Amino acid sequence: MSQKTMLDELAAVGVTHDAMHAKRHHFAEHGSEKMIFDVRLGPQALCHDDVIYIVYQANPHGLAAHPHIIAYDRRARSWSEPVQLGENPPKYDHHLAPVLWIDDDDCLHVLYGCHLTPGTHLVSRRPRAIDEWIQGPRIAGSISYPTLVRAYDNTLLLFYRALGHLGFWAYRTSNDGGYSWTAARRLIHFAQSPSEDDDADCWAGAYPSVCPSPDGRFLHIGFVYWDERRGVHPGYQIRKRSRARYHLYYLRLDIQSGALYTIEGKRLKAPVNRGLADATCKIWDTGHELSNMPSIAVGSRGEPHFLLPVSDQSPWYSRFHFVSRHERAWRRVAVTETNNTWAGCFLRADGPTDFVAYLVSGHDADETLLYSGGTVEKWSSNNSGITWYREHSLVPDPDLVYNNPRPVHDSRGGHLRDHLVFFGWKGPGSIEADLAPLRNRGRAYLWGDGEWL
Repeated sequence: MSQKTMLDELAAVGVTHDAMHAKRHHFAEHGSEKMIFDVRLGPQALCHDDVIYIVYQANPHGLAAHPHIIAYDRRARSWSEPVQLGENPPKYDHHLAPVLWIDDDDCLHVLYGCHLTPGTHLVSRRPRAIDEWIQGPRIAGSISYPTLVRAYDNTLLLFYRALGHLGFWAYRTSNDGGYSWTAARRLIHFAQSPSEDDDADCWAGAYPSVCPSPDGRFLHIGFVYWDERRGVHPGYQIRKRSRARYHLYYLRLDIQSGALYTIEGKRLKAPVNRGLADATCKIWDTGHELSNMPSIAVGSRGEPHFLLPVSDQSPWYSRFHFVSRHERAWRRVAVTETNNTWAGCFLRADGPTDFVAYLVSGHDADETLLYSGGTVEKWSSNNSGITWYREHSLVPDPDLVYNNPRPVHDSRGGHLRDHLVFFGWKGPGSIEADLAPLRNRGRAYLWGDGEWL
């Protein structure tokens, strides 16, 4: 059958060429909110010997989101069938998203279901295989937002939060691929040792994101302050809910010793509480303007750079800012506007003066977008982030809105250049919009080398 004949027959039953073309773009569907998660958790896409493994959460039969894995063979240019790895509790909780890594024997590991829980650790029964799994050992009693980092001498690092919103952020390391782990080392605990003069300290939390140094010996940590107190935002007169995040802080961790340092190299006693962070780690006081966790890129001299959204005029009018250090002072440059501080982004350093930002741009204020949604755009700078220009938009399906562009990690460290995973859904409102019937509407996409894979 010729392509034209096939298209004519499909059109007769209501399937258009555009619909066929759109269906070819996404590799997974029926995804929940944060089907592909934000910068607090990962990796969710990992390339090993020219195969990209991706984990995500989805469910076609209900609102609970279950962990899945799928593989893309770059040489054969072909996708595997998706495999459901297990089941999460029968409730709507997008925090339970899976992460993955690979050990020295080429066995895949997946950790999912983590939100104040140990989660579930699975190991592939055979190297590089995704169709059969066995139970792995428990890592910790309470894990939220797990991030796995390949560090020095093939050390594996797990960065995570223990306990609830006011809990502490810590890390553990493994030298055997994830079968055994060191005891937790506490790094950040905003509510610890609250000041008697500031009741807010008792309700202070933190949300970080991390990036390893190229040699894997240091971990750059960017974080924001979370105000756990309920009530009304003093400037915007809206209920705070999940938006009450402010400022930008920075710490550098020596992974082997556990020592924490400020940008100036001053060593701090861990864990860092809110008072100490405000005095020594704050690099941007946003006042009452809202912020959120940054994407971090390490420059050619080992220096950190940040990309994060900060509100301006209203919670639904924000700008992405590139934050870098120049002659011992922090410089902030607005890149473009977006519609929410939950708009996702990924920052990459390409050289001494070259940077690339993949970000979710939203130009229309929309209060229905609980966790943002818009168009994924590629922005670049070739003068150390002083000025930026938009290269192009990444729109696989024109009638969807998108969020959370995330890199494809290399199993040996770093990222695959110009590869992204992200998810989208039928807008214009939030993926959690009240539609009848309620259903998981997310679709996941892989973009690489200028095409949809």
